[in-house]
Amino acid sequence: MLLPALKLLRYGLGNQVSRRILSLGLGFCDECKMSRLEHAMMIYLGKAEANSLSCKGYSSMLSTLIDLGLNVFGVDRRPFSQYFSESTTRRGLLAVVRGIARYGVTKPQLLDAPFLVVWNLTDACNLRCRHCYQEAGSKKQDELSTDEKLKVVEELAEAGVVSIAFSGGEPLMAKDFFDVAAKVKEEGMHLAIATNGTLISGDMAKKLKTVGTDYIEVSLDFAEAESHDDFRGVKGCLRENFTRSSKLCQGGNLHVYSNNSN
Repeated sequence: MLLPALKLLRYGLGNQVSRRILSLGLGFCDECKMSRLEHAMMIYLGKAEANSLSCKGYSSMLSTLIDLGLNVFGVDRRPFSQYFSESTTRRGLLAVVRGIARYGVTKPQLLDAPFLVVWNLTDACNLRCRHCYQEAGSKKQDELSTDEKLKVVEELAEAGVVSIAFSGGEPLMAKDFFDVAAKVKEEGMHLAIATNGTLISGDMAKKLKTVGTDYIEVSLDFAEAESHDDFRGVKGCLRENFTRSSKLCQGGNLHVYSNNSN
């Protein structure tokens, strides 16, 4: 479904008439509490109702535009709507559509907001990795408060960011991690975490699943424990990585990559 959608965006919405219609939806609607384009897309997908005549009129134009494109490329509306009904894929679609409205079809496609934001949530960390560019270890005195972090999430969501990836330091050492993570999911964004894996107990794995984590990445630097632990600065951390990270595998969202070919 993704490839036909990309063709629709490129060839069906990239002309001047379509861009003009899309541009009309870039403004914010105070009544709907979102952009007209986003609201019209949600109406098309059956996720919202029109609250005013102007919203109804614009959603009708957008629906006609999308349906014409789907017909041209032989795409059935039902699987298209099902695919983009999920909040993250819908936000991704809107990011591309807004980019086309503002800049036309470009290579690579220009967007009006970053697709992904990597957020070093805290400098606190329980390892002492040689390659650390954050000089992490202890929490810094000037780190954002919980309320400030939640406000940042709101601002990123409002800007149209699709995905937030938490890193650090070790993001799971932030006492307010799950408050902030829950806010990310509440705003409909994709939630990713880059962690050293040593803090993932059975209870932690359940909490990560419950909050709606979409992607978890644990990095391993060496296959041999001695070399890995020396590089990470803490003896026994490779064993912790394998033991604790395995608790995530059943969920199907654990990705392990190697930083070192050794």
